[in-house]
Formats: sequence, C-alpha cells, structure tokens
Amino acid sequence: MRKLLLTFAVLSTLAIAAAGCGSEDEAASGASELVPAGALMYGEAALDPEGDQKEAIDSILSKFPGGGQAGDKLKDLIEKGLRESDAPISFKEDIEPWLGDEAAFFASSLGADNEPNAGVGLIATDDEDQALEALEKSAEGKITRRDYKGVEYLTDESSEAGAVLDGFLVIGTEAGVKAVIDTSEGGKKLSDDESYKKALEGTSEDRLGLFYLNSPGFLKMAQGAAALPQSFEKYFEEPFAATVDADNDGVVFEGKVPLETAQTFGFVGKGSELLDELPGDSWLAMAQTDFGKLLDFYLDAFGAVAGGRDAIEQQFREATGLDLQEDVIAWMGDFAIFGRGTSLAQLEGALIVETNDEQASGRFLDTLARLARGGNSGLRIGPLSAPGGGKGYTVRGQGIPEPIHVFQRDGRVVVAYGDEAAQDAIDPGEKLGDSADFTSARDSLGDYDVSFYVLMQPIFDLIDSTGAASDADWQDAKPYLEPLSALVAGTSGEGDDLKSGVKLIVK
Repeated sequence: MRKLLLTFAVLSTLAIAAAGCGSEDEAASGASELVPAGALMYGEAALDPEGDQKEAIDSILSKFPGGGQAGDKLKDLIEKGLRESDAPISFKEDIEPWLGDEAAFFASSLGADNEPNAGVGLIATDDEDQALEALEKSAEGKITRRDYKGVEYLTDESSEAGAVLDGFLVIGTEAGVKAVIDTSEGGKKLSDDESYKKALEGTSEDRLGLFYLNSPGFLKMAQGAAALPQSFEKYFEEPFAATVDADNDGVVFEGKVPLETAQTFGFVGKGSELLDELPGDSWLAMAQTDFGKLLDFYLDAFGAVAGGRDAIEQQFREATGLDLQEDVIAWMGDFAIFGRGTSLAQLEGALIVETNDEQASGRFLDTLARLARGGNSGLRIGPLSAPGGGKGYTVRGQGIPEPIHVFQRDGRVVVAYGDEAAQDAIDPGEKLGDSADFTSARDSLGDYDVSFYVLMQPIFDLIDSTGAASDADWQDAKPYLEPLSALVAGTSGEGDDLKSGVKLIVK
C-alpha cells in the first residue's frame, strides 16, 4: 500500500495544479469530521475547487505551457511515476474513476525518529467499491482482513493499513486507521475541537488548502524526544493554522502569527521602512525590524544547548574584549539585505543595520578588523575605499572578485560586496519603493507591510549567464518557471490579530 499512499501524497501536494482532476460530486463529509480531536497536525487540499478559486486557478494555469491542460499533464506525471516504480496500479484506470474532491492527512503523534506513530491520508471517494478495489490492488504481499468496531480494514506486508468508510479512503498506520474508525463511531472529532476552531477563526472557507499545527501538543511531544531551548516555548503556546488561496495573479499562503514569532523568525518578520529605501534594481530584498532582538533570541536559543547564555557571553568577551549586550546587541536597530545583478560579474549586495550608538558600533567594526588581521584567513584589511566614504575599512582577498566594504555612515552599519552596492546601501539613485516591479508585487499581496521580496526574472537571467544555461534539465524546467514573476511576504495587523502572508505571483 505504500505506493498508493505515495500517490496520495503527490495528489495532496500538487492539488492546486490538479484542479479539476476529481469529479463534481462532493464527499459525504469533510475530512476533519473523521480526524480525532487533539491531532498533532492536519492538512487538507481541494482537488476540485469551485467558484472564484476555480476561476483563479484556471487563470494561473493558462499562463503556463499547456495552458488549461496542466491538470492532464500532472495526471501523466503521476502515471509515469507509478509505472517507473512498478506500482501495481494505474492512476487513470484505478484511481481517477473514484477520486473525490478532497485530500487530507493527519498525524496524532511522532516517534523518536520523527515519523508519525499514527499518521493517515484521507482521500474523498465518489465510489467506495472502486476505491476498495484500488486499495486491494495496491497491497504488497498477503492481505489480512481485520475487524475493528464492526468496520473492516486491511493490512499487508508493508505494515500499512487501509479502509474505506464514510466517503473516504483511509490509508496509513494501523493505529491511525483505528483512530479514524474511533472518530467515525462517535469519538471526539477535530472539527469540534475548540483549539482547532479558534485557530481557524477568520480564515476563508473558500480555500484551496489548509495546514493546522497543534503547537502546544507538538512542543510537549518534542520536549519528550529531545532537549529544546526554553526560549522556544513561547512560540508554541497557541495552535497555528495557515491557508492557501488563489487569485488571478498568484497563490497566497496566510496565517496568524504570534508577535514574538514575527519579530524573531526572518521570513515572516515585521517589515521595516528600510525596504523602500533599498536600490531599485534589487531582485532580492528583505528589511525587518530590530536586528538586536533577533540576535537576542538566537543567543538564548543556542545558549540553552551550549552551556547557557552566560557562558557564550563570557567566551565572546574573552575573544573580543567586548560586552555582547552593550557593544553589539544594544546598538542594533532595523536591518535590511539586498542582492542584484544578472550575471556573476555584476552580482553584488549588502547587509545594512541601523545603529543608535555609532561609538559602540564603531568599536564592534574595529574589533572585527583586528580579529581578521590576526587570523590566517588570507584577507587583506585596508583603508576604506567605498564611494561616499564613511568610517571603516575595505577587505580584499584572493578569489573574491569585488571588494568588501565594512563601514558606518549616516546612522547605518554596512557590509557591502562591490563599490556600487556600498554607495547604494546609503543613497541609491533609484529606490525600490519607486520600482514598478516591486510596487506591483507589493500591491498584489494586499494589506500587508512587505518585509521580503524576490523578483524572479533577474534570477533566471543570472542562471543563464552561467554554465547552467546549457544544462538540459534547466532548459526543460525553464518554460515552467518563466511565468513566475515574484515572491513577496509581509505581515498585517497588530497583537493577537497579526497575520503573515506569502504570495507567489504569476505574470
């Protein structure tokens, strides 16, 4: 049954691209009705979206090679994978005829190897008899038929189990299948779980997909399996849910995010005004608040597994002569990163950190130079040669084509690769906030303060400027990547209403 389970995993993961694969009939009930309350994690995907979501998917798929036939191409891909793996079933003959409109999975617990102890996939079916035939046909070795609470389920020599009940084919671990049967026979279900319902408050019902994590349960289980830093606990106090939706120009991932998570995990961090001030030709740009707080979090986290934060601070003081809190963390404000260039020769970028104490940040930069001079790195530390000047130095070394300028000026500490990047880190001629590509991506995300942005076409041009341009795999993949325009992320709201959004935009 493992190969059938793998097929369902592919279907769930690529459900967006497979829009329209299922039939138009609805399943007897939603998958969450069969999932036990308190499940550690749960995910679902619509295999046959309707209304606005269907229109949006059709619009997106029309921009890729093959247009509206992308669903057929995916079916062919799944069929090919099954054939090459010597699976005893065919997607078109054994799965598609009964396939419903929803795929889901859940796990109730994790083992020491982080594998689900009670993990199950649920696939909606419009014909339970045909679904059962596919289940039997996919069995590996001898089938054993078992009874649990009056419901028949199958096991085979792969140690997987499966059953068909209440409009779903259920396949996974034996414990997981029994948990589904328990729920169907009156056990407490996830759809009635108060934590689950609270996590889903405000989410769209007309969605393509959903992922739910029982964060407190996950933390408790993880603590039992390994020693976790205590500083991580505050990020798992509330369950987490994220949804996947589509509009005419892309796919959006949204979820509520605790404030402290947004302040300490880069990709979903709160945006900074520095983003608009980055160079207008940046294809990679990130700007977020309070770099000092970000470092502070990681010091606490890693200090817990490295002898404690006090030990780290003592080692840092002995190595540098600086106080980690007062001479490093305390002066750091908002930070930004940018990258640009469409060939290796043009590639450059910079890290920018706002400083509220130029004497402290100056001591830090001087210490870095002293340590570099005293090491055996082969780096040459010389007077600052960056355009526009500042207080700092320039680093050169064998195998580093462009100079690295490390300096501070106008309340900013900058580490820049390349002369023009050093200049534009302080005063770009054209700003990202005025870039048509960026503003279009920002507006597409909607009511979010953008903190992360990637423009795709310059990256494709960069790849084409290298030896990869003649790679057959790259050339095969390129037509399917070129419709991608940008990836943009940000946060919206405040406090308990803080949300994070990530959007993949299609041209």
